[in-house]
Amino acid sequence: MRESWSCVCITAWALIAAGSAQARGEFCGTAPAPGFDQPLIDAHRGVYLNQVYGYAVTIPPKLSAYTPSAGAQRGFGIVLSWTPRAYLAVDAAYDAFYDITADGVHLRDLNAIRLHDQLVDDQVAGYSLAHAAGGRYLTRVRCGGESQVYIHDDVIVVRNREIYRLNLQTLPERYASDVKVLDALLRSWRWQPITAPYVK
Repeated sequence: MRESWSCVCITAWALIAAGSAQARGEFCGTAPAPGFDQPLIDAHRGVYLNQVYGYAVTIPPKLSAYTPSAGAQRGFGIVLSWTPRAYLAVDAAYDAFYDITADGVHLRDLNAIRLHDQLVDDQVAGYSLAHAAGGRYLTRVRCGGESQVYIHDDVIVVRNREIYRLNLQTLPERYASDVKVLDALLRSWRWQPITAPYVK
C-alpha cells in the first residue's frame, strides 16, 4: 500500500513538473523546439484554411507556416527569428478548462507565469477578431533569474466553447517589426463554415 502511494505521489509530481516546464517553455523563448520545420511537418504559404475549427487566415508573403502532419489541425507556427528567438503561433482548441472568456484564458496564462517567473508588465485591451469579441494582452515576462525580458502580444477570442488565439513571442528590440506580421494575420482573419469531421 505504501509503495502504491509513493508511486502515485511520484507520478503526480512528475506531471506537475512536466506541466511547469511546458508552461515555462511557452513563455520563455524556447518555443518552438528545434526541428519544428523538418520532415513530418506540413509547410503552408498563402491562405491557410482550417476546416476543423472554421477559420481562414493569410500568411504574409515570404513567410512559411508549419503544422504537424499527424493529429487534428488546430493552427500553425511561424518562426520569425531563431536567434534571438521570435515566434508567432496561431492556435484553436476546445475550452477544456471552461475559461468562458478571453480574460479567463489570459488569467490562467498569468498564473502559469507567476509560478516561476516575473510578470514585468501586463496591458489589457478589448479586441474583436472578425467581429468576434475578445481581448488583446501585451505581457512582458522576465524568466527565472535572467535579465532578458520577453514580450507576448496575445489576441484571444472564446467562441462556441473554443479558444482562438494568435500569440507573438518576441524581444523588445524586435517587437516593432514583428508585430506587423501579427497585425497582418489579424486583418486577414475570416470565420469559415466547419466542413471537416468534428475531431478535436
